[in-house]
Amino acid sequence: MATPLTGQQIIERFEFYTDDTTDLSSDEELILANDKIRLIFMEQPWEFLRRNKTGVVGSDGKIALPADLDELLENFSDDSSVGEPTMKVIYIGGQKSPYLVVPMGQRNANNFSNVCWIDPSDGKINFAQNPGVGAAYEYDYKTSPDDIAVGTSPKLPAEYHPMIVFAMLIDEEIIKKSEKARSNMQDNAVQYQRYLKNLKLRDARFKLS
Repeated sequence: MATPLTGQQIIERFEFYTDDTTDLSSDEELILANDKIRLIFMEQPWEFLRRNKTGVVGSDGKIALPADLDELLENFSDDSSVGEPTMKVIYIGGQKSPYLVVPMGQRNANNFSNVCWIDPSDGKINFAQNPGVGAAYEYDYKTSPDDIAVGTSPKLPAEYHPMIVFAMLIDEEIIKKSEKARSNMQDNAVQYQRYLKNLKLRDARFKLS
């Protein structure tokens, strides 16, 4: 089993590959690492970033969103022959009645009465019909992890942590603008894409399991 890399270890590997010739400071290297990690997180709705959220509807008849929410995730299908969920819903009550999540602009144009949406003005999930104060709820969402520090590790499967280093090296070689750097940039881009492709395959297997 792969050992997670800390921010410091990522920096050390980066400096090893650059033969300590980088013009970046340690702080700048950490900033670059976090930039690349965020790009990986934004690539698609990864299963390893899926979180389950439960609670009760607030006194205003709404649901407050978690601070680390990036987006809601599909968690329901009305077709039993489809293995992968196709719709985003909020399950309400002991019977877990599904309330379909729709774009805010479609809240009055939907044929279903059990609909809800995220209202950016209050940062909450709103309902067309109040589901009842104190009613239990459940949904899935994609988390947006905090940046790493020198002593913390990315919320990424440990065996894929080296891809962060290759992504950093691509930018480092763009900064250098030398002939050797351009050659290295292509090699590092290939390595990064190999990791990314494999990570997507891994994620797809989790969705089908």
